[in-house]
Amino acid sequence: MRIIVIGDFHLDPNHYELSRKAMEDVNNTVPDLVIPLGDFGSRAFIGSMDGLLEVKPFLDMLNAAKRPILGNHDLQRESGTGSQPKGTMESALQQMFHLDKPYGVMEFDEFRLFFASTEPQPADSCYSVQECFATDEQFAELITELDRRPGVPVIFFTHAPPIGCGLRTVPRVHVKSTNAYLDQNHDPYRWKQLYEQYPEIVMWFSAHYHLGHSYIDSHTFRNGTHFFLTGVHGTCTRDGSRLSRMIDISSHSVKVLTLDHVQRSITNEGAFNYNNSLSCMIHSTKWQPLPKLSMPIPDSQTILERIAFNSVGEQPALPQGLHLVEPGKYFVSTQDGFTWEVETDTEAVKGCLHIGEPLQALAVSGDYLWMAWDNYVGLSHLSSPWRFTRSFDAEWPQQRWVMEKPVQCMAPHPDGGVWIACNYTIQHFFPWQKDDSISKRLTLQARPHQLMAAGAYLWILCEDGTLWKWDGLSEKAHFELEDVLYFDIWGAAQAAVIRSNHRIRFLLWSADGFEAVYWFPFQDKSILEIPDLFSHQLLVLGDQKLAALVQGNVYYWDKPGSTPVRLPHIQGQVSALTRSSLIPAADGLSCGFAVHVRDTSPEGRQQLELWAARTCDR
Repeated sequence: MRIIVIGDFHLDPNHYELSRKAMEDVNNTVPDLVIPLGDFGSRAFIGSMDGLLEVKPFLDMLNAAKRPILGNHDLQRESGTGSQPKGTMESALQQMFHLDKPYGVMEFDEFRLFFASTEPQPADSCYSVQECFATDEQFAELITELDRRPGVPVIFFTHAPPIGCGLRTVPRVHVKSTNAYLDQNHDPYRWKQLYEQYPEIVMWFSAHYHLGHSYIDSHTFRNGTHFFLTGVHGTCTRDGSRLSRMIDISSHSVKVLTLDHVQRSITNEGAFNYNNSLSCMIHSTKWQPLPKLSMPIPDSQTILERIAFNSVGEQPALPQGLHLVEPGKYFVSTQDGFTWEVETDTEAVKGCLHIGEPLQALAVSGDYLWMAWDNYVGLSHLSSPWRFTRSFDAEWPQQRWVMEKPVQCMAPHPDGGVWIACNYTIQHFFPWQKDDSISKRLTLQARPHQLMAAGAYLWILCEDGTLWKWDGLSEKAHFELEDVLYFDIWGAAQAAVIRSNHRIRFLLWSADGFEAVYWFPFQDKSILEIPDLFSHQLLVLGDQKLAALVQGNVYYWDKPGSTPVRLPHIQGQVSALTRSSLIPAADGLSCGFAVHVRDTSPEGRQQLELWAARTCDR
């Protein structure tokens, strides 16, 4: 059987000939079935019956059977408080293509095709009219159908992909709009649970992103399911390609090829070949898209390895711009003014929390994310569905305060709110506290550039290399060290990089006064001079382990006196570093950290990577 999958239609009245030629291309492949994945009609008509009527003459050109579904734009006039009566598009689709329902199943002897279609959103929970939403009724019916023929392979077709698939997204479009995945603002995780719980789902095709098939993440393999991104045939392409997918299924092989509408031929771009039946794909785990990165630590029984990674944003992270929120969730503030919320367990970026000037400071305190930019301080509630910005002209965040001077750094306060440093002054900023409970202000002789909260104390590293400790109540801070390039504290352990007598020392000490000395491997110590201060970071990882970011590279020390090892990045540089939260497990994971990598390859992307030290027997 041959199936042609057509991505977003998005007709262009000025280029109807492209759609006519694309339909000719499809006919020339002599398919048995054509599956258009939605977003029908031109900009003026999309989302209305006129949009479907506009696209029907092109679909009527096809000689094969057709099974369309609806996309997000097809429901934009009905979702939420839209003026078009709910059910208009679904009824029109059913009548036009003789369907019982917009979603459903096509049965064959050896396999099954499942179709999930976008539906209008309720008025009381519509956070983005462009979300690819499905009702509980549709989801329940799909589960019922999956249970009806256990052990029979299934191919899914949806407009947007499910969360956790790892497919390439478009950050400034679908991630920003919070419609990158099915049900993203409602219950996206049920679709991930679906393909995890049903090994019969061996392939999943989606569109929505308007991208080509040559990217390494246009085809992914997760939890036994192959996910495929489908391009577009018309002018709405985002990378110049105009493509559809072709699926050839026989009793002894499965092939996925590309129908190129520019070359007007079938190509191997993003091709996938499986030399066995679809049934044999169930429980198959042989296909691996990327090699695992790992490296042994010299003179140690430890291996440093990358345990997770996913694409985040379009620009490198700001120094100090990577923050752990909770296990598996991070914020990444990038140079173009976006702060992305990342879930490493699902390889998903859920949305962005700031648009405008790049953030000067960011802190997670309690249930809030605090941000500083220009002369503003603002916050966003970590669990509110409205925490994301969804348009460039939105007034956001809803709560913001104007400061006398820009805030250059901040840290969470144990009693709520944040410590903020404005110029030479540090104070506890908590707008809801009573005036008579406002804490002292601290004024220093040098500008702070790093604040680190540890228990009831605030550690302050100034631009002149002095390190101070303050309880927030006294009028003066306690002097700790000088000539400090950067500093970190975690629990009872503290670490600092000290420059004295033209020597560089990495020091780590604990509450009992133990001090360990780590040496930096470079002969040229000028890279650690003050002008480079803001591009470097230091992490205490516990058990006398350290990690440091120096000039785009990350170095890891397994123990005092050991030679540091550098993370094996093939291309790109690291722009930010932070600790990750690991739960000790039987596989020997001991400590970990996260990095944001700027990939400089032609098709490279900004990556958030999780690294861990694993103890193993040799």
